[in-house]
Amino acid sequence: MYLVFLENRAKKELRKLDKNIQEKILKNLHLLEYNPFLGSKMHGEFQGYYRVKIPPLRIVYLPDIKNKIIKVRAIGFRGNIYK
Repeated sequence: MYLVFLENRAKKELRKLDKNIQEKILKNLHLLEYNPFLGSKMHGEFQGYYRVKIPPLRIVYLPDIKNKIIKVRAIGFRGNIYK
């Protein structure tokens, strides 16, 4: 089982969202505790990161297999998250 750690940016973005969307995101974060490769691999600037799509939102995270930690970098809408 992995420990999911939200970076400050991700925490702020999560707080801004509606409660029902927050619940969907928290369910997916809970799934990541058991399967860190649930999302798809990213390329280019974000090589090494993974993303989970919850339309129209994205969760961008970096799994640390050695320490069993998942660092969630960002949570947000598709248009803004990659900036």
